[in-house]
Amino acid sequence: MITQSLIAEVIETQNEVWIKKDNSTKREKLAEIKVFEGFASIITGIRRCGKSTLLRQLLPSVKGKTLFLNFEDPRLSGFETDDFRRLDNEIKNRKIKNLFFDEIQMLENWELYVRQKLDEKFNVVVTGSNATLLSKELGTKLTGRHLSSELFPFSYNEFLSFKKLKDSQKSIENYLKEGGFPDYLKIQQPSVLHQLLDDILLRDIAVRYGVRDVTSLRRLAVYLLSNIGKPVSATKLTTVLI
Repeated sequence: MITQSLIAEVIETQNEVWIKKDNSTKREKLAEIKVFEGFASIITGIRRCGKSTLLRQLLPSVKGKTLFLNFEDPRLSGFETDDFRRLDNEIKNRKIKNLFFDEIQMLENWELYVRQKLDEKFNVVVTGSNATLLSKELGTKLTGRHLSSELFPFSYNEFLSFKKLKDSQKSIENYLKEGGFPDYLKIQQPSVLHQLLDDILLRDIAVRYGVRDVTSLRRLAVYLLSNIGKPVSATKLTTVLI
């Protein structure tokens, strides 16, 4: 059980930090995201591709007060179905109209809660990187009540905007070399990408599919990433894992 005071504290601290983060590079996907009453807007995408930034850029398009809540916060560990009642109290006390939920799919019965808020005329936007937000599964959990979009790391044009570069052969080479993950582009530390790969393998693949041999999973991922564009056979993959 999460106490009422702790939920209030998490909301306050998260929203204070979230609203102050860098919002400078406008995402091209923004034009495609629509928030309609009665429908949950679902934004999926690989970890660290900029979903939280996209939410902040979405703010001017919605009316009324907005609450942002990231359920991966360690303080919300152990969040149970009954804790949604305490969250409702905070929403009511703050006179919230728009609900921006990040990684809510980690919680049991999250789809029932989202449907409830839709029935209560709230605008709901859900973002997440976990594979449980695949469209085919949402079709059974939010039947006819969701609009899905997928966000990717920076496109080439977004890369140019972020880096303040002009279109050139050199810029294209830089983009192909550096990629489009915002966090990496900010500090240029390879450890950012290493941690991202581990997070994807452990949180999004191993946990979801019950993979116990994480070491072999990591070896397989590194091999595939190192051989993009090359033919791969089942026999070859077997030798990698042995």
